[in-house]
Amino acid sequence: MGLRLKCLPFNNVVANGVATLDLSSLLGTTIERITLQLGGTALTKAMLTSIQMKANGKIIYDTSGARRDTCMQYRGITANAGFLVLDFSEIRSKTELGQSLGSIDTTMGVTSLKMEIAIAGATAPTLQAWAEVDRPQVDVSQASTRPLIARVHSSNQTIGGSGQFSISVPHFAVSEGGSIYKRIAIFSANMTGLLIKKNGVVVEENIKSLNDYQQMEYKKVPQAGLYMMDFITDDNQTQALNTRDAQTMEILGTFSAGETIVIEVEVLEPLGAF
Repeated sequence: MGLRLKCLPFNNVVANGVATLDLSSLLGTTIERITLQLGGTALTKAMLTSIQMKANGKIIYDTSGARRDTCMQYRGITANAGFLVLDFSEIRSKTELGQSLGSIDTTMGVTSLKMEIAIAGATAPTLQAWAEVDRPQVDVSQASTRPLIARVHSSNQTIGGSGQFSISVPHFAVSEGGSIYKRIAIFSANMTGLLIKKNGVVVEENIKSLNDYQQMEYKKVPQAGLYMMDFITDDNQTQALNTRDAQTMEILGTFSAGETIVIEVEVLEPLGAF
């Protein structure tokens, strides 16, 4: 756990609008986690309909309060109505390097860092952010991983009915250059199975019941309405799926009925990507 710093105040924290936060006070540090403290009248995580972080004007984190809370509860982070964690680290990784891998070393070319949170349906909300930070990642052991940021990107897709369908996972296509995937979270009420092919060869195949059961063996907490493809279930980041070296990549989901799904990926990428 890093040292805790209180961030600057949010601007424009209103019942319906976009609150903004200047995170420039954190420049010069490595940001491991940011915890949002929700307060005031009737502000819930579901009312945070969009959460974006931008480094040098580029989106590096794109989620919502409800989705991020679900993903963090899957990871075993204690649920609390008053707090929401945006985590760039892996606090339960088995090595110190693994714990810090993905944390934002702001000395690696970050000149501006901001957060934008869309609020909808509140009455008199309040927001405060707290950061867990460490020194820049200057150890020799961190040299190759220092530029990597644990980024979150999301997309929507409509599934036409029951059957097996190709899933449009952000940055999965070889034409997009691929990425290093820690987790692929698919928010779906009807998804029952998953198949992944790399270079035409099946590298992962599972069904929802098996997936949930084996994740519980590793002390994860499966969530309703979430099909989590967790490549680092054992908390070893070396198990992340690297699609950068692939000639072809394909991910197929099996569904019992049609619906609109949200796909949210956790990837390791430098600031210059995407």
